[in-house]
Amino acid sequence: MKIESLYEFIVLTHYLNFTTAANNLNMSQPTLSKHISELEQELDVELITRSKDLEMTAAGAAFLKDAIQIHHLYKDSVKRVRDIARQDIETLTIQEPYIVDLMSEILFKSVSRFKLANPYIMTKYYTERGRKSIELLEQGKIDIAMVIDCNAADRIDKVSEKKGLIFYPVIQEQLCVWLHEDHPLVSKEALMLEDLVHVPINMTSTRSFDPMRFAILDLFSRTLGVRPNLQTYSSETLNEFFMNTHDRNAIFLVSPAVAASPLLSMQRHMTSRLIDDERARITSYLVLREDYQKKAIDQFLETVELVVSTDIEHHDKVAYLEEIE
Repeated sequence: MKIESLYEFIVLTHYLNFTTAANNLNMSQPTLSKHISELEQELDVELITRSKDLEMTAAGAAFLKDAIQIHHLYKDSVKRVRDIARQDIETLTIQEPYIVDLMSEILFKSVSRFKLANPYIMTKYYTERGRKSIELLEQGKIDIAMVIDCNAADRIDKVSEKKGLIFYPVIQEQLCVWLHEDHPLVSKEALMLEDLVHVPINMTSTRSFDPMRFAILDLFSRTLGVRPNLQTYSSETLNEFFMNTHDRNAIFLVSPAVAASPLLSMQRHMTSRLIDDERARITSYLVLREDYQKKAIDQFLETVELVVSTDIEHHDKVAYLEEIE
């Protein structure tokens, strides 16, 4: 179906006269009549009754509404793509989240809002198996990376200075323990890091989870001077990892949003506890190269701030943006 045929049909229904409509369209009457007949054949319906006075059929009246809408959409689309073609288009590539948590919710909502507000910026996610986010950032494969760290601002400052990176803290949460409901830690009134020193901690060995694993190791080393008892498992997906709950003595360390996810809450005999220790905080960062040139990055960070202030349900024990120490 040609878009021109739709417009010719719309004009014909306005005048209900082939000669007048043809003159308005700068074409001959036989040509217009032929085009309308071809349109009717394609639709397999009669749109116009050809008597002394032309009249639309019921099918023609129904089709007219759609034809007008389609024609307007087509004109709007043509204008939009021509405007885009005249713009200096930027592409903003963001690391795709590897787990559904509060940070990924903020990111997905920010990207959605950013795309609507900035149609001339191509925004996309990127992930590469076996590659760390900072590596992808340094290689120029992404413009914005995501990392997490357990309350180690001093180390973040050193990495930032050494690699020429900007760490933009978005949220800070208290770590949770996810464990079997019969585990001795469940009955403790207050859960501190010291209570976890000798407890087996389940961690996945997949490289995408490296930031969390390194953050946990650093947390115990820096605050308690010990290495935690990590049990690492090779698993293709995080779903597979969290299904590994056969060891009743072992625990998982997760963010509150992950602890509340349907994946974990559906499992029988498992429960979660917030760690009451202020040292057990996990901070999620967006990371940028210090020498970034794209204006879209500044615009995206402004969108993140807007989403955090208006689109995200705020929770206790979570600090947001400027609230983070």
